[in-house]
Amino acid sequence: MIVEPDCIISSDSFEKYADNDRCRVSKERVKDFLDRGLMIQDGVYQRYTETLSDKLSSAYGGPSVVGNIRQSFRQLRDPATGYISPMVFKHLFAERLSGSEVGNSLGAPALLLNIFTSHAFYPFPPPHVDSGAPQIDENAFLRAVCLLILAPAQRTGSKFGSAIHRMYGGTWGPHRGWYVAVRGKDASDFRRRLFRSLATPDSSSINTGTVTTISVPRFEWLGFRKDGSDPEDDPTQQFVVVEDETEASIDILDVLSESPPEVDTLTMNPFRESYRLVLPSLPKRTDDLSSLCIPTAKLVALLKLIQQTQRENMEDLVTQVEEAGSNAKVGWEGFETIMSEHSELLADGLANSFRLFTEAEVGNIM
Repeated sequence: MIVEPDCIISSDSFEKYADNDRCRVSKERVKDFLDRGLMIQDGVYQRYTETLSDKLSSAYGGPSVVGNIRQSFRQLRDPATGYISPMVFKHLFAERLSGSEVGNSLGAPALLLNIFTSHAFYPFPPPHVDSGAPQIDENAFLRAVCLLILAPAQRTGSKFGSAIHRMYGGTWGPHRGWYVAVRGKDASDFRRRLFRSLATPDSSSINTGTVTTISVPRFEWLGFRKDGSDPEDDPTQQFVVVEDETEASIDILDVLSESPPEVDTLTMNPFRESYRLVLPSLPKRTDDLSSLCIPTAKLVALLKLIQQTQRENMEDLVTQVEEAGSNAKVGWEGFETIMSEHSELLADGLANSFRLFTEAEVGNIM
């Protein structure tokens, strides 16, 4: 289901009619998962690894691509720790970018490691470790590669299209329609993920207690139009019930609903909103988007890298970033304003950079 631009957003809260048998069964199943210890972080990661592996195998024509990625990890692994070696990772990209501005002076290898690390631990925050570099194991490596080379949203031609939500039929109060089982993704989800992978807390910002929220559809039904339009064109109007969710936890709910502990084809899997029961037991981000920023130099380096990989002239975009940077940094609103029309270019550029890990041999690593 796509939420159409001309839909009518219901003024009613989802909870108004949520006390029904279907919603109760959905919540009971999630509570059962929780009671049986199936919703711990390690379990969530394991299931999500399998989900992403299946998607990648489907997109690349078979499971051999997953095997190649695992082989790439073994080439980058530090034998002493069993985790990826940050030094070897950066050396690999330094070799590939040698002789270029982004490789020599703009620190692209370290930039790519920042992006990769954040995606390796998605949808949770990277763990804090005394050594400074989070420890990326084989499954985390695989998840990062999958997230960075798979298309982050459905494409319509060359552009990312609207989010397509997975639905289950049912009734909500007096309305017969469809519940959202899995939230679809659009380009804005990719931009949020990219921003967080590069951002750091803004030390000059004042903590105002702002909580960034995103409107998420819960239920949809079709009713008769009330705007006087010709019924011969289309007599129905889409009505959507939405709820605001905190940005800091929205990705966790997405992953939980995409990768349930048990798939039930007879009674259907739990609704996405039922997984809110699990949030208190899982780690989540503590920094709001409004309190984060990207150093202007780091964002310029990313654009220069994309320019090199995609053979696209990014100078106008670089100028916009430099002009928008307040005190040599760009906040979430500035980033979103500048980058909203360039999601495809950014996603394709990063995919081209990280696609080397789908090869059986990644090249000269040391």
